[in-house]
Amino acid sequence: MEKKTSLRQRFMAGLTILAGAASLTYGLYLFSWTDSQYELYNQGVVAYQTGDVQKAIKYFDQSLGVYKARQNETWVERFVYPKPNKEVAAQAAFHKAKALIRAKQGKPAVEAFQESLQLNSGNLYQGRGLTPREVQEAEENAKVVKYDLELLFKNNPSLAQGQGKGKPKPGDGKGDQQVPGDQPGKMPGKGNKDAI
Repeated sequence: MEKKTSLRQRFMAGLTILAGAASLTYGLYLFSWTDSQYELYNQGVVAYQTGDVQKAIKYFDQSLGVYKARQNETWVERFVYPKPNKEVAAQAAFHKAKALIRAKQGKPAVEAFQESLQLNSGNLYQGRGLTPREVQEAEENAKVVKYDLELLFKNNPSLAQGQGKGKPKPGDGKGDQQVPGDQPGKMPGKGNKDAI
């Protein structure tokens, strides 16, 4: 009987040691783990500041890619790792747009600005557990993105017209059309439905 207990104790001790070693190894991995969304964003900022816009665009794209890929994490990954940061993704799209402008790529810059505004429209932060300072910062970031997008449209009207902004040019079929309701019929109430 003593032999069985001894064998069983050794087996349990071995399992405990293996579980402890696995936990320690995984703990060390998590201790040294870095969030690639932030790392790629920071590398993009450095590349942008040094004037290497193509590399900056690549890093900002990769940072956005990490954000999007981490939206589909399993429940275990969501439990272990921090959630991807929407504000950092919005800033990555904004800085990507600025780099695209420097690279003289207007249409992709407009798309990047719009992606930034989809991620941070400036009014989606109430009730998300953010401090008032963080809410104000997100709102201000969205205002800067909107301002820069409007400035891009002002400096390049052809981009604005492609987005439904801007005034129609003479002869493009939109300037002289009558809008329903501009000249209502002579009948009281709803008037004559056929009169325009």
